[in-house]
Amino acid sequence: MNNFRLLLGISLSSFIVLVAIFGPLFAPYDKDEVEPSGYYYNSADDFGVYAAPYPPSRQHPFGTDEWGYDILTLLLYGAKYTVFAGLVIAFFRVVLGSTLGVMAGLNRKNQRKDKGIGFGLLGSIPAFIIIYFALIGISINSSLKMSELIVLQVLLMIIVGFPGVYAAMQAKTIELNKRLFITASASLGASKLQIAVKHIFPHLKGTMLVMFLKEIVLSLSLLGQLGIFNLFLGGTILRLGGPPVYISVSREWTGLIGQWRAFIFDYQWILMFPMLSFLFVVFSFYMLLRGVELQQKSNLTKQPYI
Repeated sequence: MNNFRLLLGISLSSFIVLVAIFGPLFAPYDKDEVEPSGYYYNSADDFGVYAAPYPPSRQHPFGTDEWGYDILTLLLYGAKYTVFAGLVIAFFRVVLGSTLGVMAGLNRKNQRKDKGIGFGLLGSIPAFIIIYFALIGISINSSLKMSELIVLQVLLMIIVGFPGVYAAMQAKTIELNKRLFITASASLGASKLQIAVKHIFPHLKGTMLVMFLKEIVLSLSLLGQLGIFNLFLGGTILRLGGPPVYISVSREWTGLIGQWRAFIFDYQWILMFPMLSFLFVVFSFYMLLRGVELQQKSNLTKQPYI
């Protein structure tokens, strides 16, 4: 079966990762360079003022923002924060949740009661609420460094997100633990760690890959929700003295969307390009997820019945 979703997902997600790594090398301008404003005077009938924001042009393919920063340049510099934050959060959610879930599933008490070590309350509270109220007083006009704020937010997103992986892996481990080859291994004196390493994790590696891709999409979605409410990855600068202005310190893509969401009615290119870029990232990993799921289903149908 031709799995075009898998091929498309691999191609697009690989391109996204390359952009995240090498994006600044291809940026047309320095990230701090501003297109100047001024005026021109050719004659009494031909004069005027030119000022940012500038629409898309040959000099600025994606246009500029209201201060004259090139949008394409900002996106290329901010890509690494969006992409690698999603990857790191998803990776550690799966590692932590899988490890605890498998060990809890191998616990005989948990097998009888069908419950684990207790992340029910943490898993039942929406992650957005926990992170928003934990960081709202820290991230805006923070005295912490951008890197410190990124690490703090990533850690919180890992903590509030791994219980879902834990619950799924615990349930699958309990089912696997009923199979004869694991029962025989335990009867021969194998420890829980040996059973987990030699039997459980090899059987669940496909499940873990799917979970990893799902968690990437979920992590990116959560970053987007927080960005809409002015909680930007890496910190938020709040300028007062008029209508409040929220600025993303890292220029991460969901932060740019939140920062520029007011341009949905005027100068739409300012919001459109970061939004399309972010949707492209989510779409890329979603297609990779669907492709992997279809490939695994196809492999199961090809396996002979034993």
